Amino acid sequence: METLVNVNESIESTKKITVNLIDCDVHPFMSSLDELAPYLDEAYQKQLNIGKFKNDRLKNQNNGGFTFPLGRYGNPGHVLRTDAIPPSGETPGSDPQFLTKDLFDRYDTTYGILNIGHGTMGAYHNVNLAAEYTRASNDWLYDKWVKSDHRFKMTMEVIPLDPQLSVKEIERIGRKPGIAGINLRVVNIPFGKRHFWPIYEIAEEYGLPIIVHPDAENTAEYSPNQAIGPASTYIEWHSTLPIIAMRQIPSLIFEGVFEKFPKLKFAFIEYGFAWIAHLMWRLDKNWKGLRQEVPWLKIPPSEYIRRNIRLGTQPIEEPFKPNHLLELIQMIKAEEMLLFCSDYPHWDGDNLQRVFLRFPEELKRKIFYENALDTFRF
Repeated sequence: METLVNVNESIESTKKITVNLIDCDVHPFMSSLDELAPYLDEAYQKQLNIGKFKNDRLKNQNNGGFTFPLGRYGNPGHVLRTDAIPPSGETPGSDPQFLTKDLFDRYDTTYGILNIGHGTMGAYHNVNLAAEYTRASNDWLYDKWVKSDHRFKMTMEVIPLDPQLSVKEIERIGRKPGIAGINLRVVNIPFGKRHFWPIYEIAEEYGLPIIVHPDAENTAEYSPNQAIGPASTYIEWHSTLPIIAMRQIPSLIFEGVFEKFPKLKFAFIEYGFAWIAHLMWRLDKNWKGLRQEVPWLKIPPSEYIRRNIRLGTQPIEEPFKPNHLLELIQMIKAEEMLLFCSDYPHWDGDNLQRVFLRFPEELKRKIFYENALDTFRF
């Protein structure tokens, strides 16, 4: 049995924060895919090998039957925390009541944005099956979690390989109270391409930001490589995740997405943020010399980034001198870009009482609350 890691302090030793808090990355998990059975027709239950079809003899043979797209890389310990296991002994993050006590009550959380943590089929080759799985996952998340506590808000999943189906899914549930954003998984099509523009159009109309979160990067047939090819180990893959965001942001800017959809916001969650300084400086420098290629841009790339891009704080970078992180934020005027993320219940979550100690109160208020309030639809 794998050993889970314990990275958190006890509830008793954790002080409560002094400002309102919106946690922009909380992961709900299923105990098993069987939780989706009530939301799927029998034909799709059978394809997914769940519900009453779980013990289908043919599905348990290596005969080309369905296999859920799992990640290529395994954490040598475990990606989930031992202190987040609910009293039932189920998967960490699978019990709404325990999560609210263990996380929300501990930090006086105002809202928690739920980003599905059990894996998606965003890069899966069978788009029809992926669409049904996505629809069922959205309904499961809404019924089990959002309805259980007013502090739960959710990002809805869409189907990146089929924008038309994505639009239909947004039209189906995108205006429901409690849905705060759209979770668009990364596939091997850059986000600036017109392929995605129907999704952006309705997202802007509905006032929903696009959330980008690691998941599909290392699963299934339409996953993108991390710039030069697949990593060999979990540590290599995990450490180079920011490359994905660094590739997507120039695509969004130079393809003119933020000129076409000026009110649309993109939040890159769980990629860190210190790399954004290099990217802003490099894009501005190149734009000065090559702007004839992109005459539709009206302002420097860094200004689009400040206006339309948001970044989750986790996993926060740790420079040799802690003050340097604050200086970096101030240098690039990123105070309005950062969103607090706990990444609960993952192993590399950040303790907000420790990592923000040197930040001034005004900046903490923006990171903990105001920036999220301005980004998500509440």
